[in-house]
Amino acid sequence: MNDEKLIEGLTAFVDLTQRERETLLAIFQRRDYDTGEVLCREGDRPFTFFILCRGTVEVLKSVRDGVNEKLGELTRGSMIGQVSLIDGKPRSATVQAMTAVTTLECSRDDFDRLFNAGSPFAFKVLDQIVIHLSRRLRDANRQLYSLYSRPTETILKLHAACVDIQRILDDSHTSSDDIEIRPIFGAVDEAGGAT
Repeated sequence: MNDEKLIEGLTAFVDLTQRERETLLAIFQRRDYDTGEVLCREGDRPFTFFILCRGTVEVLKSVRDGVNEKLGELTRGSMIGQVSLIDGKPRSATVQAMTAVTTLECSRDDFDRLFNAGSPFAFKVLDQIVIHLSRRLRDANRQLYSLYSRPTETILKLHAACVDIQRILDDSHTSSDDIEIRPIFGAVDEAGGAT
């Protein structure tokens, strides 16, 4: 698949001119990942951000030594690492390929050069990043509101989940460290929505 086909239909780039598409493909580097390969690791310094063009990745957060909690999955069209592009802080999560994955990657230095040169393309990319982050913030706010606006309901759900965990422990004589609690408590995807 040629690189031009990779960006076809990606929401973030539907309004790019032909010249801007050429700029994107000149600045962003195509990279292929195998299943299980890590795109970026929690705590690493950010050097690039990614646009997921093909495949599925999982977002993992370290919760204790050697144990990662899956926060969600991302698919074609998702942006990865854009927060680090903006604030320069270490990566907040690990992103790992669940399938064969193809990305377009842009280094922070390349993006800064485009931005500082006043490239309209850089402003369009920044605009898409802001829209994406705004969507994630709204989803997170909605989830927090749901959690805190009905404290009795939240407490009852937590109590029911604790009862379920205790029943599993009693029935299986299993240590609490061996139980996968995400199916009991429910999952949250990277955008902050329940999965």
